[in-house]
Amino acid sequence: MIQKLKHLISSTNYIIIIYTITFISWLLGGDFFDIVAFSPFNIYGIFILILLLSFTLIIEENTLFSIPILSGFLFIISNSSINFDTLNTFGLPYIALGLIIVSLLIHIFKFKRKIRLGGLFIGLLLISIAYLIPLIYTETTLNAYAISGIGLIYLLFYVFLTTNTKGNNNYLFKLMIAISVLLILQLSVKIFRGIFDHPEMSFLEVLNWGMNHNWGPNFGWANINDVAFYLTLMFPSYIYFLFKYPRRISNWLFTLVPIVFIAISGSRGGMIGFSIVLIASLIILVIRGHKAHYIGLGIAFVTSLLVFFIAFDVFKEAWNVIIATLSRGSINNFSSSRIFIYQKGIEIFQMHPIFGSGWMSIDLVGANWRLFMFHSTIIHVLATMGLFGLFALLVHYYQVFNVLYTNFTLEKQLIFVGYIATQIHGLIDNVQFSVPYSFLIVFIFVIIETDPNPTVFKKVGRKYYFDPSLAQPIID
Repeated sequence: MIQKLKHLISSTNYIIIIYTITFISWLLGGDFFDIVAFSPFNIYGIFILILLLSFTLIIEENTLFSIPILSGFLFIISNSSINFDTLNTFGLPYIALGLIIVSLLIHIFKFKRKIRLGGLFIGLLLISIAYLIPLIYTETTLNAYAISGIGLIYLLFYVFLTTNTKGNNNYLFKLMIAISVLLILQLSVKIFRGIFDHPEMSFLEVLNWGMNHNWGPNFGWANINDVAFYLTLMFPSYIYFLFKYPRRISNWLFTLVPIVFIAISGSRGGMIGFSIVLIASLIILVIRGHKAHYIGLGIAFVTSLLVFFIAFDVFKEAWNVIIATLSRGSINNFSSSRIFIYQKGIEIFQMHPIFGSGWMSIDLVGANWRLFMFHSTIIHVLATMGLFGLFALLVHYYQVFNVLYTNFTLEKQLIFVGYIATQIHGLIDNVQFSVPYSFLIVFIFVIIETDPNPTVFKKVGRKYYFDPSLAQPIID
């Protein structure tokens, strides 16, 4: 019985079940009922995932199968008015954290493993210290302690998962595809709501309204820009399966879906980041691919042209909306007040240049619509964690690139282009220090580092060919 359950949780069906629960819970969440507190359905969904996580941790030594559930938590919240008060509804964070900690402790004592630190340990350790140091000399509150402790949570999860995970890159790319589909479904809901809420408008008018208003309220866990850079981070998973099964035309057509959704998302930064990963992916396909890939590219290109001509008015309207944002008057208006935030960030950095002014310093900006974010990786790290934080981030970057460049397989090349594209987006948005992004980077690199079989592709010259003999079963 236990063995059957282990095979279930290691299967693609289990991934589908997890993200179906996540999507349904999100769909029936706070915005659906137009309430301030969490809806019962959001609460139920979260606790179902917690129970599944506890069950998985207790019966299975390999924590690889816990990662889909952990990533589900990142996208399940559906309350666009979320703040510290709504987080405390029903004592949710405390009960959830308590159950998760108990499950983790049971796993640790049941499957005693020698601690493995992993290739990102030093960078994450320095970042966690940089999060905490400003608490020494800045005005602190319970909220400040909670936020500043997040860096330590990233570190602890990284060490725990690195110690207890036997990775599988094929499983990783399945997860990435599933997350991408989840985000596309969430964006689809926003688009359809925009259409149904404005029956007096034509579709093109709704498209104009939706792109200008980022398709209504945020998604509960983040806004449209976040959706865009997560789609960017996940996009290389589509290319992985194109390399693995280049003759499956459905794979090529499926790859066009996130491109279309990014085009009508209304996220300018997201379009920049996605354009980078798309171009880089095409270069990899051309250089590393072979005849079957060129045929697939040709079919995808022709299909793209057909879609473009059939829906020409839609893409023309989307383009006009983007162009219109270039003429918003001042640079500050064009940047959606980012210039103002950057100026304030520099001023706050100058107050405490060595260790920063802490994670609650965003309150000094007066930009309380978004908690503790400065809309730029560099500005944010300088304002909140100072030069020490910047040093810690650079160490983290070095370790990320070191892990990727060591045995630079096709799988690592694909992760690399997604990572670089999102980091470039992060120059003008909340990327690196966004909570879901940081956790996703932990999950992705844990799997990459712990996979005993780093590639399923055979390299012949500059070309990569899928070799089934290199694939290893996910359950021993």
